[in-house]
Amino acid sequence: MAEATPTRVFVYGTLKRGFPNHPLLVACACPFVGAASTAAPASLVIGPYSVPFLLPTPSSSSGRVVTGELYAPSPAALAELDAFEGTHIGAYERRPITVVADGSGEVVEAEAYFAHPSYAEALWRRCGGEAAEIGEYTAEHAARYVPINERATGAAGLMEAIHRFLATAPDS
Repeated sequence: MAEATPTRVFVYGTLKRGFPNHPLLVACACPFVGAASTAAPASLVIGPYSVPFLLPTPSSSSGRVVTGELYAPSPAALAELDAFEGTHIGAYERRPITVVADGSGEVVEAEAYFAHPSYAEALWRRCGGEAAEIGEYTAEHAARYVPINERATGAAGLMEAIHRFLATAPDS
């Protein structure tokens, strides 16, 4: 019987090397595969707590190529990542994505954490739509990131913050 190809996960925000949540990948012993970018344009916006959200590209948007990193987590590490990303509370949804490995140009099928569809479109609009899309979550974004343990209500607080954010008008 052939060995199953390990799941590849594309990370684009706080899990990247040198960013606040990368220690989770280290603790889970997730092998780094390499730098990569989305094969097709995608929408990446910054929401509450300076959390990055990859969104399915709305039909009204062209999106941008998003840069990130590729990892090969074990099934146990993937379960840890799912828990961290709040897939069980509807914060994110792990979905397939096609990425291109930097350097080799190899097209790789992977998975990434996308904002849950229940709020993705509203988040895109609330963030400013196409004008708010970025191609890279940077150290400047991460400097404003609020870690889960510093939020009033922990991981569940992200969903509360998203709903509050969506209910308010953008800063003028």
